[in-house]
Amino acid sequence: MGERYAVRGTGEVRRLAVLALTPGGEALAGRLAAAWNEEGGSARVHCATSPLGALVGSLWDRYEGFVFIMAVGIVVRVLAPLLAGKWRDPAVVVVDEGGRFAISLVGGHWGGANNLARRVAGLLGAVPVVTTATDIRGKAAVDLLARRWGFLPVPREPVKAANRALLEGKPVIVYTDWEPPLGREEFPGLEIQPLRAHRDLAQGSPADPVPFSVYATSRKVSHFPPAGCYLCPPSLAAGIGCRRGVPSGEIMDALAEACSRAGRHPGSLGVLATHAAKVNEKGLREAARNLGLPLHFFTSSLLRGILEGRPGLKDSEFVRRQMGVGNVCETAALAAVPEGVLVLPKLKLGKVTVALAEACLLWSASGRAIRRI
Repeated sequence: MGERYAVRGTGEVRRLAVLALTPGGEALAGRLAAAWNEEGGSARVHCATSPLGALVGSLWDRYEGFVFIMAVGIVVRVLAPLLAGKWRDPAVVVVDEGGRFAISLVGGHWGGANNLARRVAGLLGAVPVVTTATDIRGKAAVDLLARRWGFLPVPREPVKAANRALLEGKPVIVYTDWEPPLGREEFPGLEIQPLRAHRDLAQGSPADPVPFSVYATSRKVSHFPPAGCYLCPPSLAAGIGCRRGVPSGEIMDALAEACSRAGRHPGSLGVLATHAAKVNEKGLREAARNLGLPLHFFTSSLLRGILEGRPGLKDSEFVRRQMGVGNVCETAALAAVPEGVLVLPKLKLGKVTVALAEACLLWSASGRAIRRI
């Protein structure tokens, strides 16, 4: 149903593993970790007393970023079996034992390695080495924009075409539902317009041809251009009700169908929600795990409060007798996104019911990330 990515967020590395092989490297690693922790991060030094490959393999899924204080060639050979692709790999930076260079090696944009290299260099007094073309040319990058906003690029492959267009000086237009939080100087070459300016949505006719169109929205755009992609915000909450023992595949199919009927992109699902009575429902937990989404459980009393505060919601006596509240999937969806709105009322699909609510989104105080309210 969805594409696999590294942990969704702004790409800012906080949990850092620092690995060293020699006493000199260990001393530098300790210095870096201490400075990192003083700035509010969480860094831990790991010395390779066992084979380095085994150590890295045991740590790979536990940290957002890695700094290796050793030769680049060693790191390349160790990482080769672990790499899954730019959208899933953590940030990896290599520092020489003399502390002179901090090299962004893996996960430059989506993983956050380019920024990590710059931060590490600043802490050690080193020179950051960044080799991605957009950074070298001082151009914007669509995947970096998405990471900073906390959005998912879908599909992934056209992102390369968008970045190539920017490198070639061709216009790339970002149509967005939200006021952009960043100054235009931070993403040179990107033209950012409100989604309502897109003629396809406003008038139901194809938009004027442009080299590349990016849609920062949860809504599916009709007449989607060949050169285009979505940046999906984590704005949708799916409230779910289900019979006991429903398999995860049936739940995931219901979610996909619900998004389709609502005209929303499944890449914008940010959270699943249900009644606390479903806490041990294996299919629900498996579906959330497969989709990489949090699963929230709400009590009858909390859901009743949502129901009482929304007079337009249906109150079923049968559901009330079974669950202690007369509406589960709609109230659970709304409980997961306070001040949100229903974009799909209760939809019954076999043994599963689904409702979708969309959060109101605000830019964070830092102006670099998006958060739900």
